[in-house]
Amino acid sequence: MTENERFISLVCDKIRKTENAYMLTRTNFLNLSERSLAASVCKENGAKFCFWGGYPDAERTVLFLLPDYMEADEKFPSEEDNPLCLLQCKTPSGAKKLTHRDYLGSLLALGIEREIIGDILVRENGADIIILKSIADYLLSCYEKAGTVPIKCEIQPIENLVPPEQKTVTVRESVASVRLDCVIGAAFGFSRTAACEHIAKGLVFVNDNQASKPDAKLNIGDKIVVRGFGKAYFKEIGGTTRKGRISVLFEKYV
Repeated sequence: MTENERFISLVCDKIRKTENAYMLTRTNFLNLSERSLAASVCKENGAKFCFWGGYPDAERTVLFLLPDYMEADEKFPSEEDNPLCLLQCKTPSGAKKLTHRDYLGSLLALGIEREIIGDILVRENGADIIILKSIADYLLSCYEKAGTVPIKCEIQPIENLVPPEQKTVTVRESVASVRLDCVIGAAFGFSRTAACEHIAKGLVFVNDNQASKPDAKLNIGDKIVVRGFGKAYFKEIGGTTRKGRISVLFEKYV
């Protein structure tokens, strides 16, 4: 059985449990590829579902399977149903600034599985790490150092998270077509060949769905994510240049 087949089986088990026990079920944190696959499985099975990672733009999210009586509105998940909490880490004054890799590596070194950890939001003097409540006590007692830097941690409700300010730049380019490979090449500075390679490797997502076709047409408002390179929104299709190329506008996150 492949990794994808095992994952599909896991999601199907969650769907059956939700239907048979008439109760909310969930997964651990999913990456973008897993989220895309999970959404496809849920839709194929007619399941009611949503994703939540602690804040609206979270990259790593938990899949919730909802019974018929429950709605995924702005109040979901409730405090009772929310499995997430916030691990706030602070470094000493004057210590070197740690990176995402420093925090993740030190957590994994404690034997923590990646699926238990959500987004790691690095701050100037520490980090806000979204985790499952199930490991909160363990980390509070054992997580004392990231890299060579000592850290102090405390657990906070996920509601206390202040999402990072999103900085964007406007990028205007011209493309031969509004097909996916042309557009992400323009938005992220790739050649068309490189864009196709990223798509083939499963690194490209459009509106949180993994993209597989380089010739897929994009629409105004589409969110484009290339793992390892960032995120952009397709904002505008303008006129045609003298050379027959199409003017396009992106809002790119930096």
